[in-house]
Amino acid sequence: MLAKFQCKTVILLASALTLAACGGGSGGSGDNGGGGPPINLAPIADAGANVTVAELSNVNLDGTGSSDPDGDSFSYAWLQTDGAMVVLSDASVAQPSFTSPDVTAGSREVLTFQLTVEDGMDSTTDSVDITVQEALSQVTVAGKVFFEFPPPNNTPRNKCAGLNLNDPETRPIRGSPVQLLDFNNMPNVLGETVSGNDGSYSFANIDANMDVVVRVRAELQSSGPAVWDVQVRDNVDIDPPIPPLTQRPLYVVDFPERNTGISHITDADFTADLGWGGTSYTRQRAAAPFAILDAIMDAMEMVTAVDPTAVFPDLDVYWSVNNTLVSPTDVDAGELSTTFYFNNGLYMLGDANVDTDEFDDHLSIHEWGHYFEDNFSRSDSWGGSHRIGESLDPRLAFGEGFATALAAIALQDPQYCDTSAPMLRGGFGFDTENDNTGNQGYYNEMSVATLIYDLWDTVPDGTDNGSIGFGPIFDTMVGPQANTAAFTTLFSFATELRNMLGGADLAFVDSQLTREYVDLGNLTIYGDGQTTQPPGARDVLPVYTDLPVDGTPVNICTNSDFDSGRDGNKLAEYRYLRMQVTQQRSYQIIVDTVSVNDGDLPSQPPAGFDCVAAFQADPDDPEVHTYSDPDFGIFLNGAQVGGGYSCTPNREETVTNTLVQGMYTLDLQEFRFADEDTVVPYPERVCYAVSATPN
Repeated sequence: MLAKFQCKTVILLASALTLAACGGGSGGSGDNGGGGPPINLAPIADAGANVTVAELSNVNLDGTGSSDPDGDSFSYAWLQTDGAMVVLSDASVAQPSFTSPDVTAGSREVLTFQLTVEDGMDSTTDSVDITVQEALSQVTVAGKVFFEFPPPNNTPRNKCAGLNLNDPETRPIRGSPVQLLDFNNMPNVLGETVSGNDGSYSFANIDANMDVVVRVRAELQSSGPAVWDVQVRDNVDIDPPIPPLTQRPLYVVDFPERNTGISHITDADFTADLGWGGTSYTRQRAAAPFAILDAIMDAMEMVTAVDPTAVFPDLDVYWSVNNTLVSPTDVDAGELSTTFYFNNGLYMLGDANVDTDEFDDHLSIHEWGHYFEDNFSRSDSWGGSHRIGESLDPRLAFGEGFATALAAIALQDPQYCDTSAPMLRGGFGFDTENDNTGNQGYYNEMSVATLIYDLWDTVPDGTDNGSIGFGPIFDTMVGPQANTAAFTTLFSFATELRNMLGGADLAFVDSQLTREYVDLGNLTIYGDGQTTQPPGARDVLPVYTDLPVDGTPVNICTNSDFDSGRDGNKLAEYRYLRMQVTQQRSYQIIVDTVSVNDGDLPSQPPAGFDCVAAFQADPDDPEVHTYSDPDFGIFLNGAQVGGGYSCTPNREETVTNTLVQGMYTLDLQEFRFADEDTVVPYPERVCYAVSATPN
């Protein structure tokens, strides 16, 4: 049999077989440990590997792999037992030669030789087949490509206790470009194809007796019926001139060169390995980019199962062994505050001594889920730091929960794992289906994740005994959720999903919504009818406050009760308003801070205070970060059409452009809740008077 392509192997040609060193030698016989005669151990015969050779060529048999456990010297005796008879140069040596016979065109002749090795007392035999054929001028080179994947360590205390790098799985590289290169004229490409779902590839009409290299590009390519192009690149580059991100180096793996020989090759199999040396990475982490791509392939196949002609906008993944956990983010230097998605780019940690994410397949698809929302649907989330179980801004809660559910559905596994540095054996995880921590509701990402996963989950478990499949979820996201007049929250998703269903499916969805404390009475995309909120919460309901357009002010408050830091993205830190415009015109919108600290009047800055000038003079001047700073955005169907974001103390105002008729949404926040330089202590609650007046 021909050797697999796991190491630097050359096809053994009839004229020059590669031979191992002879293991024979002299030495004493074994000792029985007593006073009796020594016990002899029989020698081991090794007639070499089966090979294919050309007709009328010089061939060497190879018995040099034979050995004797006692170290005794031994003799060789070769005997042909089958096939057209040939004459051996010397049947008593380790490597006799012969001339292969002439064979009929298109046929093969198998010659079988038996090797007997004897140490004077015992002997053993082994056989080898030499297949003789007419030499081909062109051959096919085919095989499969794989990558190693380390699953997370599953311990009684932690199901995500680092990666099991010492016992990885082997998975096929699917849908990646495979190239055949001329080894002596790199990078001349002799052929290119895309690997199949089993990792298979094939190149036809390749010149015989040619040294070649198989290269696999860290890319997913499909031109139909579904279309995508996903590439994994090294983002780290600080040497000017720094190229655009999309021109950073694409990862490739070149497997060891080999000769094409004289016959078709069907077992040219390769594996991109982890580069793990037992206690640390000692070689290139070749498997890493393909692990990321494999997870993304699972996600795309989940989509194409319900939309076979889906067109996926190009996605670039930026991963590097130098991508480490540092804030603020500088992608050129490999400094990432976390693994994240931004603007059709996925940026992933890879520092083995700090945190690696390339083998965390749930995390890869979670971030891909943000890409899906961004390109197939819509996300109004501002993002930011968040933790499992927190009460979040409803837009953030939905986006994060949906991405987590998408990963569980694509992998058909609810166990989410985020491992850390491999040598620390650390990491955390949660069960998407069952670990519903924190205050359940539309503001909890785990409530959203559990709900959407259970709507898909086909296994009855006592709490979800039905399934609507992924189709209705997908249809809701790419249809009405993408165009909703409200902000994208669980309310908009649930309302539009319910509108698509009826009968048992609707009853099942309602049971799951009720379980997550979504009130169904008068449920709308705006959360009208919601009466349930976290215990002790304030300034949460109603979800939307109606803002008249006749100048009448409405009072509304924000608070940071659920924010232990200065994240600015927790429940009640943004308040939503809706404004029905019936006349096409511009409007003056004013927000005045009317109270802080549960009723106190806001402090006023000194006369003539200019916050912009003060900030430019000294960004750390406490005076700049002392007063209330309301900000707001104005949106129509998710598109921002205006807003006010100045640093004017205790007030924000703007005159809009001409607004067409429609329902507009506003998100109002107190910037001090998100300002890391806010003077401490700052009130936990701020209230405002908001008005919209025709201009």
